[in-house]
Amino acid sequence: MRHLRKRNNLNRAADQQRALMRSLARELIFHGQIKTTLSKAKVLRPFIEKILTKAIKAVKTAEAVQKLHYLRLIRRELAADVLEPLFEKAKLLIQRPGGYTRILKAEDRRGDNTQMALIQILGD
Repeated sequence: MRHLRKRNNLNRAADQQRALMRSLARELIFHGQIKTTLSKAKVLRPFIEKILTKAIKAVKTAEAVQKLHYLRLIRRELAADVLEPLFEKAKLLIQRPGGYTRILKAEDRRGDNTQMALIQILGD
C-alpha cells in the first residue's frame, strides 16, 4: 500500500530518482537556474531546499563539530565539487527565512507539448 507516499516518483526506480535529483540539483547550484519539466521542478524543489537549509545552518554556526555534521549530511546527497558553490549561495540566503527557490512556468516543449518550467535559486 502507498500510505503516506505522496511524492511523485516520475515513473522511475528509486536509484534513478536519486540520480536524477542529484544531477538536477548540481546543475541548479552551478547555474543558479535551470529549465526542466514542471513535474521534475516540483519534485526538485523540496530536495534542494532541504540541502540549502543545511548549508545555511553550516554557514551560520560557529562550532566546528556542527559545521562538519552539516557538511557530511550535504555530502551524503551531493558530490564534493558542488560544495563550494553551494556554500557561496548559502551565504547570500542567510537572511531569508525560507523559500529559497522559485518555479516559473515556461512555454510548452515543442516536440511533445510538455509543460516546461524554470527553477531558480533566489538571492542571485
